[in-house]
Amino acid sequence: MKLEEFVANETVKYELSRAMQSDAFPHALIIDGARGTGKKTLAGIIAQFCVCLSDGEKPCGKCAGCLKAIHNSHPDIDITDGTKPGALSIEAVRKIRSDAFIKPNEAPKKAYLILDCDKMLPAAQNALLKILEEPPANVVFVITVSSANILLQTVRSRTRIYTLYPPLPEQCADYLQDKFPEKSFDELLSAAKLSDGNIGEVIRAFENGSEETMLLAQDMMDAVIRRKEYELLILTSRLSSSREFASAVLRDLLEISGECIRASVGIEGTSDIAVKAAEKLSPKKIYKISENIEKAANVLKSNVNLNFFGTWLCSLLMS
Repeated sequence: MKLEEFVANETVKYELSRAMQSDAFPHALIIDGARGTGKKTLAGIIAQFCVCLSDGEKPCGKCAGCLKAIHNSHPDIDITDGTKPGALSIEAVRKIRSDAFIKPNEAPKKAYLILDCDKMLPAAQNALLKILEEPPANVVFVITVSSANILLQTVRSRTRIYTLYPPLPEQCADYLQDKFPEKSFDELLSAAKLSDGNIGEVIRAFENGSEETMLLAQDMMDAVIRRKEYELLILTSRLSSSREFASAVLRDLLEISGECIRASVGIEGTSDIAVKAAEKLSPKKIYKISENIEKAANVLKSNVNLNFFGTWLCSLLMS
């Protein structure tokens, strides 16, 4: 991916583009933002820029350096996954520090991607600080974290900070059309709206357990249509397993409610459960259910207790 293909965040892309075109690219960067906003993707673009061999625009995406970067096989790109045990220890940071003084194997620059640093302890940060204060030539450090404020002020002061935000839902849906060609734009847009445009969250929802979440959503809607409150309570209790799972179920439930609305106004080609809803519920009631599902999805984004969320949702849908 080239920098201009990165979704939204125009200010960040403009600043990075100017830095890439100058001879003063920062030796250390912090990319912060919520999970799913593309921190790892942007870090990869920067790494590709560091090893690109093109005499023109960088990264070109075509040279041997870029192709190796794309396939995660470039010897001058070092990736540390902060979610793995011990990856952010003092010893691991010292190893990075020592390796950084070795000249690049074949690229103009070496890139060290230190990802997911939310749990990096102050001692390890101080160990990293030593090389940020006196960095070797031709080395770039890229640190990703949910919020730069998690890191020590001394670390922040020696880096350039770029903050990422989710794109607009329409931008998110447009971006994901190539990745999910089987999904309609309306389906992608609905998922994007529930995720506030968070591309990573939408991808995880579609790729992880989509069949299970859809089946649960269908059973929940069926219980709502038949006014079976206890049955619905049992089903909604399953949402306590994880916030991500609950979000995916609500996304599927909203999709089903959209089919129910279309069926209620006589649009053909809807599912059996949508036809059932149209037969038993008024269009006004179906709209109300859809609004309550959206309300629940917004509540889920807050720090709500999942153990109580299912009970509340059951009551909301039966109201």
